[in-house]
Amino acid sequence: GAADAFAELQRRAYITRTWGDCYGYLLVATGRAEVMVDPIMNVWDAAAVQPIMEEAGGSFTDWNGNATIHSGEGIGTNRLVLEEVLAITRAKS
Repeated sequence: GAADAFAELQRRAYITRTWGDCYGYLLVATGRAEVMVDPIMNVWDAAAVQPIMEEAGGSFTDWNGNATIHSGEGIGTNRLVLEEVLAITRAKS
């Protein structure tokens, strides 16, 4: 499940931090973090995140790689690590 995926992401990451939605995605959009992972996300939290991430050159998907704000979860990346993160979240969900 989500806890297993997060544990695997933590194991592989150089540094893990926990932030609120807005700040974490801001860090990814501005190039100061590579990935932000949300196992639980409301549509009103995700609505602004997806276009910001995409306009910044990144990506915003659900844990299966679908570009949507309606799945109840989210992954924002700089695109460089997206497939590696999705390999973990897909395998564990």
